[in-house]
Amino acid sequence: MLRVRGESMIEAGIHDGDHILVHRGLAVENGDIVVAMVRSEEATVKRFYKNQDGTVRLQPENSAMPPIVVAQSEVEIVGKLIGLYRTY
Repeated sequence: MLRVRGESMIEAGIHDGDHILVHRGLAVENGDIVVAMVRSEEATVKRFYKNQDGTVRLQPENSAMPPIVVAQSEVEIVGKLIGLYRTY
């Protein structure tokens, strides 16, 4: 379980402070919400899209934020989102 920081996925209902459950062994497909490491930096939660030109687009669900587009070799998929836990 990981704690979400930031507002990049608010339009998907994932808010700052939420806890997400991630499965490391599942294959990911275009449109899946994933936890990814970009260039071995901090983990990010985004929608995953593999482009035909060999790049990967990590799309936030916040219309105020741009997507992250990088070479496939620069992205490590940590896992696929399978659950969300929020406290009130």
